[in-house]
Amino acid sequence: MKRILFLMAGILIVSMSSCLKSGLDDNLPKFKDAFITDVFMEYRFEDPTATSGGSPVVRIVNLNVSAKQFKKLEDNPGAVTDSAIFDVQVPGASGSFTEAERTKVNLTNLVFMTNISTAATMSAIEGSPRPGVPGDFSQPRKYQLKAADGSIRVWTVRVNQLIK
Repeated sequence: MKRILFLMAGILIVSMSSCLKSGLDDNLPKFKDAFITDVFMEYRFEDPTATSGGSPVVRIVNLNVSAKQFKKLEDNPGAVTDSAIFDVQVPGASGSFTEAERTKVNLTNLVFMTNISTAATMSAIEGSPRPGVPGDFSQPRKYQLKAADGSIRVWTVRVNQLIK
């Protein structure tokens, strides 16, 4: 009896599965936005006083981002790209983030992260550091955002000032 129930359950499961392989995209709307909606910066350093399994511990310091401006091409006649401009403020020394380590923070060793439009993808272009990887932001950096519908927008990211 158990065998018959298992066999029937197996047939039911196989017969109820979907084999639809195409046509899903035809009726679904595609997102057309390719915008940077928020920005974040951090500083990473090896803590010389801590190890984990013999390896150095990398500490992360979240930097305060303020005076954020997100400028879209359509709102800025004459602009060549969309832009995200902001100030970055280094917090005070605390714990393993000593004053000596704090003095090492500069525009050439920051980590950039961002929120972007739903279903969009982001690529670093023209030598810009990839998001989430330490890089040089002493000059404006460019990123290409591709919306789900295939449209592309180029964004220039610029740190207006680093405040210590």
